[in-house]
Amino acid sequence: MAAKILLGAAGLILAIAMSGCSSTKGCPTATPGSAGGTSAGASGGATQSTGACTVGGGGGGNPTATGKPAAFAYYVNQLMIGATVVDTSGNFGQLLGFANPPSSLQALDTMVVAQTKWLYQLVGSQLVGYSINGGTGALTAIPGSPFPLSGTEVASLATDSAGKFLFVCAANNDEVQVLSINQTSGALAPVGTFATTGFAAQATTDGLGKYLYVTEGNLGSTVDVYAISSTGLLTPIASSPLSISIATLHSEPTGKFLVGVTGNGANNGVGTADNHVYVFSIDQSTGALGQVSGSPFATTLIPADLAVHPNGTLVYTFNGTVNGLTGVEGFQLDTSSGQLTALAGSPFKGMVAPHGFFDQSGSFLFLHPSDTIEVASVDSATGALIAIGSPVTGVGQSEILAVADAH
Repeated sequence: MAAKILLGAAGLILAIAMSGCSSTKGCPTATPGSAGGTSAGASGGATQSTGACTVGGGGGGNPTATGKPAAFAYYVNQLMIGATVVDTSGNFGQLLGFANPPSSLQALDTMVVAQTKWLYQLVGSQLVGYSINGGTGALTAIPGSPFPLSGTEVASLATDSAGKFLFVCAANNDEVQVLSINQTSGALAPVGTFATTGFAAQATTDGLGKYLYVTEGNLGSTVDVYAISSTGLLTPIASSPLSISIATLHSEPTGKFLVGVTGNGANNGVGTADNHVYVFSIDQSTGALGQVSGSPFATTLIPADLAVHPNGTLVYTFNGTVNGLTGVEGFQLDTSSGQLTALAGSPFKGMVAPHGFFDQSGSFLFLHPSDTIEVASVDSATGALIAIGSPVTGVGQSEILAVADAH
């Protein structure tokens, strides 16, 4: 069991085996696994098939999108990958004919996408990599996959904004492993393993990819900061670790700010409820952080997680308590001062989820509450969110998505 209690059930947080498959031939028959390998996660327990499995999304009645794809959202259900799609006409539904790759059987919901081209996923104690077909959404194993990991636990995966490096937060192993991403094939190569001062929960780089920030998760009290070399080597900055209590941090593209929440009092109910968003300015010469004037900024609801729009001017929090999810709040981020201002119409209470995931263009925000996946279009000027179509149901409880634009 992890030493820290982290936000919700997270791809930024925990690798959890899911249930609820509605699949056809080639699918594994799942039985409960045993704890181990990943942070408080269940692994093993599935009888594998050597063939691909066509993964359903809850059976008949689910919406479909048959136009030209705009973005794909991948999820984990019953230890396998499934996929949904938004098309360019604004239709949303299950990705018809999507075949779960055989190498992803026993997959966990710790996933990340690099450059819209490659998807990396924790499977057991290894990383499996896939090339994403930008036209169809199909996944094909990257040569050399699966790729071994140095530690025995994984709390989360992250990439830099350029998609050059993959960072593996190794939870109670108190370390971060860095792998380089081959820019042609997507294959991973180990760069090194670097110690953290405590539990390694969640990582993000600044928007320019110069520094890596690693939090301890919910109730953590420090943030480790490293300078990233051109080859991916990590060097702690002089002031690391920083005495900052924050669970999750996210960057914006200019490299000037990080935005975060403590998660206290949110989904897991731990800690005193904290209805604030914290904005930190980044000293680009040292990587050190300092709160901007006015931070922390009050929220109406209690945020469990947040996401920053790819244009860097919009921030959305995903809110809830042990009593349930309570809506999505939106804010305008002033890219000069770091000030946050609530968006018109926020909170968006018709939308609920513990986490949110943008496609790389920022046109869509995907949500995964309970066993459904929903999507909203995003007005990049006003920040307004408009639900698209009907939810896809019966997709399992993992909450985590890996999203890639079609290309």
